[in-house]
Amino acid sequence: MKEKDWTVIEALRHARHDWMNDMQLVKGLLALNKIDEAARAADHIIVKAVQESKLCNLGMPGMAEMFITFNWEKHKFFLEFEIEDEIIIEKVDDEVAVRFFQALFSLFDRHISDYSGQYLYAGFGEKDGRLMVRIEWDGELFGKSLLIERIEKLLQPDSVSGRVMKLGDQDILMEVNF
Repeated sequence: MKEKDWTVIEALRHARHDWMNDMQLVKGLLALNKIDEAARAADHIIVKAVQESKLCNLGMPGMAEMFITFNWEKHKFFLEFEIEDEIIIEKVDDEVAVRFFQALFSLFDRHISDYSGQYLYAGFGEKDGRLMVRIEWDGELFGKSLLIERIEKLLQPDSVSGRVMKLGDQDILMEVNF
C-alpha cells in the first residue's frame, strides 16, 4: 500500500520546490563567487535528474514513484539511489517490488529512535537477467537483531530473493533480487 496517492499538481509542486531549492543554492554560490562549488552543485542536480530518468525507464512505475517521492514524505531517514547504465532485465513484478520496499522502509523507520539525517542507499543493477538491488545502511538503529530477523523474512518469497551480506556496529549491507 502506498504512503500517499500523489495528484499531478502535488507531485509537480514538490518537484518544483526541489528544483527551486537546488537553483537557489547554485545562485547563492555564484553570488558568493564560489564558482567551483556552484559547478559541483549543478553537477549534482544533473546526476539526480539522470538517475530519476533511469529509474523511470526500468518499466516499474510504482517503484519509480515510491523512490522519487520518498524524501517528500515524513521518514526518519533519507533515501538515495543510483541506477547502473545498461540494465537489461526480464520483466519484474512492479507490485512485488513496491510491497518489498514499503515493508523494508517501514522496518527501518521503526528501528530508528530519532531522525538524525541518516541515509539508506539503493544501487540498482542486473544479475543473471534479474533486477539486483544492493542496499546499504549506515547509522544508528535499535533492536538491530530483530530488524535483521524481519529483513530475512522479507527475503523469503519466491519472487524476491537475497541475503544480508554484512553487519557492523552501525551498518547493514544486503542484496535483493527480483
